[in-house]
Amino acid sequence: MIKLVRLDYRLLHGQVVFSWCSYVGAQRIIVVDDAAASDELKKAALSLSKPAGVRLNIFSLATTLAKMPKVETLNENIMMIFGNTETLLAFCEAYPKIKEINYGGLANKAGAKQYGSAIFMTESEAEDTRKLVDMGIKLYIQQTPSLKVEPLNL
Repeated sequence: MIKLVRLDYRLLHGQVVFSWCSYVGAQRIIVVDDAAASDELKKAALSLSKPAGVRLNIFSLATTLAKMPKVETLNENIMMIFGNTETLLAFCEAYPKIKEINYGGLANKAGAKQYGSAIFMTESEAEDTRKLVDMGIKLYIQQTPSLKVEPLNL
């Protein structure tokens, strides 16, 4: 069962992953990121970042969508992590069962506007996010489970 869908440009990193895995009781992490899925060095680095005893899959968007029927049959608590809004939106459009998304981190970059403590979006990312809202998906900002939930106001 998918326990958490998270948007975080850092994918897997330190205490954030450990705290969320513990909080949701994650037994498997599925990273959905085309660049990471096709880069053996990046996959190796991500594998080193996961908590012990937690299974890790690093898939492209297409592979993830193809595997969702099997994922639904797993008797595991699953955390899905997306690295960008474009992939996240494409996944949600093709797999309309996602009802809630945690926005954990989007990097500050040229032309980005700040929407929360660690959320910076370009107009294109904000448009992707508006489309998710229009689909009826609840979006919230929360870096770690111990921090207060912030509303995502566009």
